[in-house]
Amino acid sequence: MPKQTPRLNPKWVKQARDYFLSFLRETKFPHPVRNGSRGSQFAYPEWLIMLIAVLAVKAKARTYLAIHRLAIQYWDIIGEGLELNPIPETTLRYRLKKISFKLGEAPIFVFQIFPESFLK
Repeated sequence: MPKQTPRLNPKWVKQARDYFLSFLRETKFPHPVRNGSRGSQFAYPEWLIMLIAVLAVKAKARTYLAIHRLAIQYWDIIGEGLELNPIPETTLRYRLKKISFKLGEAPIFVFQIFPESFLK
């Protein structure tokens, strides 16, 4: 059986993170800090959750556990510069659902930011 090449590699993840953050800076993307107008403050920034969603689309992750494993595997790259521990699985699942991420479907914002060729 031929060895499969991974869909993600550290170099691609770093490149995607840098591209994503530069896009957000250029477009002056607002960074919500609260869970609702009077909710608790988010420990993990919204852009980080969105980036994990992008990685899940690229890797074609089929479950929230697979997405969490992916986030943990590349945490040193995606969480670079943040003084945060890796995100707990339940928190990640909740936050992905909050941004309307559905398993098996790519969120619209992914293709608005990244060209489709970048995700192949």
